[in-house]
Amino acid sequence: MSSAEMGAGQQRLDEYVRRVNDIQQRAEETQAQLKALRAHVSSPDRSVAVTMAPGGRLEKLSLKPSAMRMSHDRLAAVITETISRGHAVVAEKMEATMRPLIGDTAAMDFLREQVTAAQQPEEVEDRQQQWQRPRNPNDDEPFGTIYR
Repeated sequence: MSSAEMGAGQQRLDEYVRRVNDIQQRAEETQAQLKALRAHVSSPDRSVAVTMAPGGRLEKLSLKPSAMRMSHDRLAAVITETISRGHAVVAEKMEATMRPLIGDTAAMDFLREQVTAAQQPEEVEDRQQQWQRPRNPNDDEPFGTIYR
């Protein structure tokens, strides 16, 4: 192999290493941005506020005194709706954060599907009804009757 060929090969290798290092740096920056990402969402009347972390983890729930004047069913619905909107916002922020790193790939398509699913509140209501246990009219405790 001639020295010119070796020089060209070394240049290609150096360029490849530089690109890999750039990708690694962008991935580390994106990871740090995702860890710091939060979505702060309030109900329309501002009585309920949530802070959502990446992955849709509820990090904080705040209730104003006006929330306590709602019926328990209405308050539960407002909390659920606010959390659902929080999921959608944090998913959108995650997608925007990831887009520069992964572009329009199958992974981005998956993230978009998650955003779309998070923005469909009727699906949340359907899941809640599916998992709701029959109510015992004598049951005033939030977690049901304890049998001894």
